Formats: sequence, C-alpha cells, structure tokens
Amino acid sequence: MTSNVKVSVIVPVWNDERRVVKCINALKNQQFVPEAYEIIIIDNGSTDRTFEEIQRIEGITVLQELQPGSYAARNKGLSVAKGHYVAFTDSDCVPDKNWLASLIECAETQRDIGVVAGDVSFFKDDADIIDDASLAYESFFSMNQEEYARKGVCITANWLSKKKALLELGGFNAKLKSGGDHDMAKRLTNNGLSVVFCKQAVVAHPARNKQEILKKRRRVIGGSWDKTDVKLKSIKLLWEAVKLYIKRTLLVFFSNEASLKQRLSVFGIISAIFFVSLSEIAKLTAGQQSTRS
Repeated sequence: MTSNVKVSVIVPVWNDERRVVKCINALKNQQFVPEAYEIIIIDNGSTDRTFEEIQRIEGITVLQELQPGSYAARNKGLSVAKGHYVAFTDSDCVPDKNWLASLIECAETQRDIGVVAGDVSFFKDDADIIDDASLAYESFFSMNQEEYARKGVCITANWLSKKKALLELGGFNAKLKSGGDHDMAKRLTNNGLSVVFCKQAVVAHPARNKQEILKKRRRVIGGSWDKTDVKLKSIKLLWEAVKLYIKRTLLVFFSNEASLKQRLSVFGIISAIFFVSLSEIAKLTAGQQSTRS
C-alpha cells in the first residue's frame, strides 16, 4: 500500500520538555494537508520528564534512541519515516505556519536539490534570561542559513531533503556530537546535489544566553575533533580557532550596524568563545572525550 505521506518531520529532543511541546504544537498547526505529513519525535535519552510528556501527545510518532547524540536520533527517525521528503528542526524551534509548504515549494521548483535550507530568526523566550551581549552576538553570527547555503552546507534547525538521498549516503554520522549536519550537506554536494536557501521557510529559534553559546562552542570543537583524522589535529583546530577569532573581531569592529557599546559587548563574547575553544582542545588533546553539552 502506497503511503500518502509526502514529508516526514523529524525532531530529536533531549531534556527539553517545555520547549518541545511548543515545537510540536507549531508543527501540528502547519498550513499543509494533515494527511500529507507526519511528525516524528525522538527522545535521545532524556533524564527529565521529556519522554513522558511527548508520549501523551496525540497525532505524533514517539521513538527513543539511547545512543547519545542528535544525529543518532535523527537516523532513528529516518529509519521509520514514510515521506518522500524529510524535514528537520530542533526541539527548541517554533516553525512558522507556512514552513513546510514553503520548503516543499522551494524543493519542487528546482532540479538536483540536496538540501533546502530554510531561514532562522531569533526571539527572546520569556522563560530565559538573555543578556544584551548574547542577543547582539546571535544577531551578528548565529545560524546564517543564506551564507551556509552559499558554502554548500546547512544546519538541521531548518532542513529539507529527499529521504532517498540521505539513506543512500548512510544517513548522518552518528558518531558526531556536533557538525553532522555540515558533514551530511557536504556529502550531498560532493555527489552533485545543491544546497538552496529558502527565505520563506522560517523557524524561530530562542536566542541563547552566554552559557548556552559557550556550551555550543564546546560541542562544535568536539564535533570537529571527532571527524578530523589528520595528524596534529590539535594544531589544526587551534589554527582554525585563531582564524575565527580574528575574522569575527574584524567583522564586529568594522561593522556599521551596531553601536560601539554593542560591538564591545559582542567582542567580549567572541573572546570568551576563543578561550573556551583553547580549553576544549587542550582537554581533548589530553585524551578526554567530546561531550554533548
């Protein structure tokens, strides 16, 4: 029997019981034929009440993947997805009501699409304490999908692909704690497919505070470490961290889009990220494992 499902929406979640419910509600309210899409939520070994909460919600498929890492969870979702397309977002995101329709429209108006990269906007979640420096940093540097698409990559906060294309490449690299989305996008582009930016397909992402930004940096360094096989990879990652620090510092201080006070506050975040990078590289060089948080 042929499935009527056109797109499967896959969302991994880990210890995010409050925000994942908001995400699911936004997904259930899409301006899209209800029978044409399914929602698959994969709990990645939560230690709070996330798994119990999502099991109570009707109209979705709930799975568990106990191997740590969101890419292992996404692969679990891929293994049961019924759709011709698969769309990904994150448990803390709130997709616009026209998100799915816009992604599909973009995908079906061009040939040789590997990934449709939707836009990401930021909002200040009332339950979070966000300092002005972190909000300014997010606006400067975070989740620029249009720029990512130009480089042939995308983040899974807002992603659509043909399921077949991902499965033919073996899915995401489940060993990675971070960077598996860029890794997959590069594999797709290496196979002759393209990454296309779709401005109309928007998900809203809560701005992160400084602590969350630094946690993300630790995950990114760990992901880069795990997927780098070259000798002296600690030197390579150190050089990349230095280049990023210099590039972002120059961008901030030569920007005309922010006041001097804002630029100085963002520079403080950039400097903190740089020192966290050095610390994490030293830890990994000493033999410790990459972390998910």
